[in-house]
Amino acid sequence: MKRRQILRFPAGLAMIPLGSLIAPFSHANLGSRPVVWGGSGFNVPSNEIDLRLQRVNRSLESDGQKGWRLWTDALFTNLEAGFNGLITNGPGMKIAYESDPGLIFSLGFDYENFLRIDVLPGELPGEDSDGNRDISFYYLFSSIRVYSLVLPRQRKGQINLVYSQPVKAFNRGMLRTSRDSENRFVLETLMGSEGFSTLSKFQKLVSGMAVDESFFEPRHLRVRSATVAPRALDTLFSLKLDEAFDSNFFASMIGVSANNSFDASVLPFVMTDYLSSTLRSRFDKEPEIGAIFNDMDDDVASFYVDFSINKVMRRVSSENASKQQIARGLSMDISFIDAIDGFVVFKTTLVRVEKREQVKGAREESWYRSNDSLYFYYVVEKMIGDFFEGVKNLDQNLLSNAGVRPQDATRSDLETLQSVLHSCRYGA
Repeated sequence: MKRRQILRFPAGLAMIPLGSLIAPFSHANLGSRPVVWGGSGFNVPSNEIDLRLQRVNRSLESDGQKGWRLWTDALFTNLEAGFNGLITNGPGMKIAYESDPGLIFSLGFDYENFLRIDVLPGELPGEDSDGNRDISFYYLFSSIRVYSLVLPRQRKGQINLVYSQPVKAFNRGMLRTSRDSENRFVLETLMGSEGFSTLSKFQKLVSGMAVDESFFEPRHLRVRSATVAPRALDTLFSLKLDEAFDSNFFASMIGVSANNSFDASVLPFVMTDYLSSTLRSRFDKEPEIGAIFNDMDDDVASFYVDFSINKVMRRVSSENASKQQIARGLSMDISFIDAIDGFVVFKTTLVRVEKREQVKGAREESWYRSNDSLYFYYVVEKMIGDFFEGVKNLDQNLLSNAGVRPQDATRSDLETLQSVLHSCRYGA
């Protein structure tokens, strides 16, 4: 098994490398170190970007890659303003071989989901009464990774993954049915000033990295195996939700929920590595430092998560002449495994069902499918979120909300998992 498996960036993948950002800080009493921005890219193979991350890619590429330039500038500005140290070098500058770039920041996009609920003329009051704007939702999951690096000169050198933080950005609003309107909406979700944006999550992490810390490699969690059983996949396919509710979605939700509850370092489920190739070209003496990046794709996970979606359910639970109540739910088997010896630390089944009313027989099929997408998302988010919060607080009510009954897991089992997840927190 490889020691690291972080981000492999496929050849030909369009990516805007960002310039070096340099600041002094203490690295285990080894002297001052610069800070480097490694780049921003996609945690999916290049031939799947338009399939899985179409909207964020399209928005960044719009107007002659204007979106990329705005994103680059926003990241630099926030790193410069937020990091607890002095940034002395801006974008486009080579990294000096004589300086040890002690921290490398990078951000990759993992998963997105955009959905639109049609609004008919006269259905809403005010300026939206004409029906020209629809209710729109956009979710964007990303991973922010921070590495520490000592270059190989008199010694071999070392690169460690300090922290991998999965983050979720979410936006909703009334949008016209135009490409430009969607692009602006996505870019607002990505880099708006509001707390829901990806940029705000990056800014929060950056401001929390102190210059006088001694950086080390903690334990990391990673979703290793993600399965959607044939019966569950058939149901998702019949609902036209099989593309949106794929393995990436469930893995991303697990990562964000584990991080929200435990500050756990969670590696991306799908990983592509642009750092190993990009960073070589960023140094002024490329050949001397190349070898240090050769093992950046080794696996550093200390614990794995395996899960299987076994059942997806949608049925009418009650109805009258004008409304029907829809029950939506799913079940998931989830296991936590020690990466060293393969020991199963904890396993259980999560189950959640939600019932919601909706109007009957007055809409096109797309309206019902959008509602299904929105409410299934809520079921998954609530189920997984309550599970991790329940483990964190040893709260049986939250665990029951996630389908974990008292007879399914002893307090000792829960305390063991709690300890594992706490051990993946940076500084633990």
